[in-house]
Amino acid sequence: MKPIFGVDITVDKNNEVMNCEEFISKSISNETKQGFEEKADSFNDTVKKSQLPAWIQVVKYIAGLFAIIVVVGVVRALSSVSIQEAFTNAPWLIIGGIACGGLWLGLHIYSKKKEKTVLEELKAEEQVANIEEDVNKIYEELGVPSSAATVDVFLFKYKDKEGKVVPKVVGMQTFDFLNMEVKMFVKDGKLHLADIENLYSFDMSSIKSIETVNKSVSMLSWNKEIGYTEERYAKYKINENNLGNIVVKPYHILMLEQDGQEYGLYFPCYELEIFEILTGLKA
Repeated sequence: MKPIFGVDITVDKNNEVMNCEEFISKSISNETKQGFEEKADSFNDTVKKSQLPAWIQVVKYIAGLFAIIVVVGVVRALSSVSIQEAFTNAPWLIIGGIACGGLWLGLHIYSKKKEKTVLEELKAEEQVANIEEDVNKIYEELGVPSSAATVDVFLFKYKDKEGKVVPKVVGMQTFDFLNMEVKMFVKDGKLHLADIENLYSFDMSSIKSIETVNKSVSMLSWNKEIGYTEERYAKYKINENNLGNIVVKPYHILMLEQDGQEYGLYFPCYELEIFEILTGLKA
């Protein structure tokens, strides 16, 4: 089985080509792509300027971590000694913890003020509005109807072990899957997915089933406008791990077959209802 939007690193660990090119039915023009990328790059530069330098972020992280370690240590010690005794036994440790806590707080407040100031000066809201306008033009160019559903699908690297897909976490990656937002709709006997560059089309007759993988996995972030704790998503018991990634259980695979080859489109549990409605299948 070949995962759609999966990158096979079984043989070449540096491979970056996704298993989806054979399903591309339409792409945006080079002019449209270049214009969008220029605006996106400009906004990314704005975001970078609004953040603290990397070395200061490292200092902030270390200071915060040390402060937490000291607080936890003191709390545990209080089960057997008084606050005065704890301070007498390790005065410099406690003073250092307080100082690091103050440093973290100061840098945190400064970073928020800097972010707000820079984003206002460089008109970040206006940049975002321009990007959103371009995205709408891209969807129009790809023929995506306004009624199309917005869903998350999974992108990931994997290895093929005797025909079995094994997702792989590579490098400094802290999550199992990257969740990409796409538009999805059915038209002319095909299921269509659109990102900001291509339209991918699948014959409805090629769609065979929706499989469920009853396993917890982490994904990069939360893309929806409403929070995962809101009523609409609360039933999926979504949570966040200590690395800031979103954890979901289970996830699903839309199974397809084309030219004798089996393909799978991976997606998170909270999108199941939309997939079932558009495909007419049940997980």
